This record gives sequence, C-alpha cells and structure tokens, in this order.
Amino acid sequence: MNQLRFVFALLLSLFLQTSMAATDAQGIDYVDVGLQIARIPVQSGVSFDDAVESLKLRANQHNLKFAGVSKVYKEIESLTGKPAKRTEIFSFCDGLTANKMLNADPLMVAFMPCRISILEDAKGKLWVISMMIDLKMLKDMPEDTRKSAESVMASMKDMMVAASKGDL
Repeated sequence: MNQLRFVFALLLSLFLQTSMAATDAQGIDYVDVGLQIARIPVQSGVSFDDAVESLKLRANQHNLKFAGVSKVYKEIESLTGKPAKRTEIFSFCDGLTANKMLNADPLMVAFMPCRISILEDAKGKLWVISMMIDLKMLKDMPEDTRKSAESVMASMKDMMVAASKGDL
C-alpha cells in the first residue's frame, strides 16, 4: 500500500512540475474554478432526433436562443473515413445574463455559450451531457447576476431532462 502511495505521489509531483513549467514557459495563467459535468441517459424508445427536437423546443420555452450546433461525428468521419457514433454539441445563449456575468467576472466567458451535448456512446446508449458552473463559483456575484445565472442553469437542467424523455 505504501508503494502505491509513493508511486501516486511521484506521478502527481511530476505532473505538477510539468504543468508549472508549461505555464511559466508559455505565460499562460490558469485559474482553478469549480464546475460539474451533468449527464442523464436518454430513455429507451427516444431517438436521437427526438431528443434534439425536445432540447430545442424546451430551450425556446425558457427563452434561451439556439446559437448553433457542432456535429462532431461528421468531422470524425471526414478525418477517419469511417462511421462514427453520433455526437452533437448544441449552443444556447441568454444575452442579458451573459452580459451580467461578464460584467461581474470576465472569466465567465469560458462557460459561454451554454452547451449541451447529445451523444451515442460506444455501446449505442444515448446521453445528454453538459458542463455546469458550480454554484459556489457564483456566490460572490451581485445578487441579480447570481439569480440570472442560477435561472439559466435551472433551464439547462430542465432542457436536459426534456431531451432525455423526448418531451415536446
């Protein structure tokens, strides 16, 4: 057990030294932020296209603007010449909330636009996945900004659930 701890500590120290050296050499400043990855399986009988339609319709109900889609699987197929599991990344935006968040902390741009992915895994199972800002990260923001951001995140969760169920 002690050997395992030693090996882990050694690997961790090597990793940290490598990342620090890359940071220093390139002049990149890294900020550790709290985030979460939310995922929900798509229910049996709900097609990929039904999940997409449900996601977009629910976004519209929450006044989140559909800002575009990246069909990652098509790029993979183009590069490899082989079929790929379907993976699409959908972008949504609430411009007023985005403005509030950027005014409060320009680093919030890293979370914009809001992205929700629908993908087929290696076993053929469909998933709805999104990165979520940890609520602790929002605690120091002005109350109006925090409430707006929390509302958008609640909308995203609702959109994910709707997509997973094929709810229209």
